[in-house]
Amino acid sequence: MGRRLKPARIRALLVYAIALAIASAVGCGGGPPPLNLPPHAMVIRLADADDVPTLDPAAGYDTVSWTFEQAIFDTLVRYGDGNIELEPDIATAWESSPDATTFTFHLRTDARFSDGRSVTSEDFRYGIERVLNPATRSRGMEYYRGIAGSADFAAHRKPHVSGIDTPDNSTIVFHLGAPDPIFAHKLAMPFASAIPRDVAEKWGDDFSRHVVGSGAFMLRDWIGGQRLVLVKNPYYFAKPLPHLDAIVESVGVSQELQWLRFDAGQIDAVVDIPPAEFPYVMKTPALRKLTLAKTTVTTRYLGMNCRMWPFTDLRVRRALSYAIDRHKLIAILNGRGIVARGVMPPNLPGYDPDLKGYDYDPAKARALLEEAHLARGFEFEIWMRADQTILMLAQSIQQDLAPLGIRAKLKPVAWGPFLEAIRQPHTVQSFMQGWEADFPDPENFLGALLSRAQWGSNNDSFYSNPEVEQLLREAEPVADMKKRYALYDQAEKIVVADAPWVFLYYPVTYIIRQPWVHDYVINPMRPTRFERVWLSPHPD
Repeated sequence: MGRRLKPARIRALLVYAIALAIASAVGCGGGPPPLNLPPHAMVIRLADADDVPTLDPAAGYDTVSWTFEQAIFDTLVRYGDGNIELEPDIATAWESSPDATTFTFHLRTDARFSDGRSVTSEDFRYGIERVLNPATRSRGMEYYRGIAGSADFAAHRKPHVSGIDTPDNSTIVFHLGAPDPIFAHKLAMPFASAIPRDVAEKWGDDFSRHVVGSGAFMLRDWIGGQRLVLVKNPYYFAKPLPHLDAIVESVGVSQELQWLRFDAGQIDAVVDIPPAEFPYVMKTPALRKLTLAKTTVTTRYLGMNCRMWPFTDLRVRRALSYAIDRHKLIAILNGRGIVARGVMPPNLPGYDPDLKGYDYDPAKARALLEEAHLARGFEFEIWMRADQTILMLAQSIQQDLAPLGIRAKLKPVAWGPFLEAIRQPHTVQSFMQGWEADFPDPENFLGALLSRAQWGSNNDSFYSNPEVEQLLREAEPVADMKKRYALYDQAEKIVVADAPWVFLYYPVTYIIRQPWVHDYVINPMRPTRFERVWLSPHPD
């Protein structure tokens, strides 16, 4: 492939190759069975340290799940592959009333599920009603509560949501209880996918393992902790897409091993280049030209549980915000980030470039701890996804806090259990987390993450402030974007002063793909889509 490896990398590859050969020779039975795909199938090979939490669109609310959900399921509208502009998916056209309370979508008639059945407006109605049903325990419920009649449906007083009309198979109309100028964006989330009722009700809670959607791909097999395989949906409407015959995700592959496998040509794309390798990649022309970069609509933060000691004390939260050196974190990331000043990232509409935030000031941190009668410091836990880069960042934070007598214990946890634990009100004192926008509006950060209504769902800091609540209520129905953003800006300033998070950085995403991978695009707000990706002939 024209790339010269460093001696250390060659040794590592040899160790990996020997280990692989030994494992094959002894025939250890723990590996997945052969793929058994056609000889010349076009297959993209990916890997992750963690298993996919779910493939059920009602349940998934993380980038790992969404990567595969958006491959399997269709929504009425979607974002462009490389931008955040709404475009048709199953809906060919749509319109809204001047007061943003009625939205009408006209569906294409040639969309079919992977079992061959046609997709109708009722499948979208069912998908959203399933999310609104409390028994589903969907974290997407909040986005559709504004539909008229949703409360009666959720309380089982009505069999359907009265505000969803399906006058025919190719038309669906949403009536809202109050104006929502960004409602169409909420229908681009996987929560609002078309779901075949018969399949979902047949499998119940196990639907995730037996999903049937109308997207470009369909689930072939999922071996927990080992491998996920999606194959082409033969009924997908957008012929000749997809170009790929299959997507194979290997699970339980550490970041370092992913890189070794990529270097050996066994993985086609790595979505998180290890910090130790990044400088080498950028200094090596043959590797650098294989990278893609984009600033995503994302904020990384250290969340503090405002209902657990010692973070019930505002002074302690502010002390941590002054105690952490964000520039050091970005140095660890090899410059792949921008220092965060507040909740909203720079490329989100409504971002305030003049927001001051917190500078690195250990003296201020110490003074605040003295005011809080914690001059000798304290001990607490930081939970995080079990990921080498996140661990390195957490260790840097740990080092910054130590001179203040603050002893941070690091707790790496697998992705699924981590997401479950941080939702519990009195379990996790603090956590390393990030939020990538679901739709391009401040509501999706301030409302989704920091409102009282989101306790136990997305507000994992269990933060609440009545002034913020009032501003969020005022801003939500406002269609005048200047006024809307001004209200959210006021709310953000209060949140920053209250410091429920240590605002860390806004990441810049770098992806590296093999030279035979084409039309692989980074979206600033969504995981990469695979419909248009294709591979040229390459060594197996």
